[in-house]
Amino acid sequence: MADNVNVTEGSGKTIATDDVGGRQHQLVKPKFGGNDTVTDISTGTGPVDAGTQRLALASDDPVSQTMANIGAGNYETIAASQTDQALGASGAAGDFLASILVIPANTSPGAISIKDGAGSAITVFTGGADSVSTLHPFSIPIGALSALGAWQVTTGADVSCIGIGSFS
Repeated sequence: MADNVNVTEGSGKTIATDDVGGRQHQLVKPKFGGNDTVTDISTGTGPVDAGTQRLALASDDPVSQTMANIGAGNYETIAASQTDQALGASGAAGDFLASILVIPANTSPGAISIKDGAGSAITVFTGGADSVSTLHPFSIPIGALSALGAWQVTTGADVSCIGIGSFS
């Protein structure tokens, strides 16, 4: 079937089109609104107004929970050579770990791993001989909600860190 449809012009009405490669494409002006209402959609930058389309997320939606946790952020320090240090006073499923700030004490620091509650350890920094070229702190983005319980961090020798997120 052909992609183009012939239209016979009606009486007294003109539609907007754009000529692309010799073909007319109808221009459509998007609008939104509830029953019996219509609002033009705002474009570009500037303040939010009545024409700014909004997206509502359920309070139990993971994206909604993550955004709330980001705004509630706090931090906890983890010294070198710690094993399974829980983040937060007690920690719980739903805690948000935004990132780990790594602070090496020499250029051959130990490894760093995290655990989600009683889950398996996940190595986030392997460390080892000459694994860093400077002693400048650096961040490891995590961006995860705990599913099983408190986030736990294990640090090797000569490396401390700061867990950043929202912890119970």
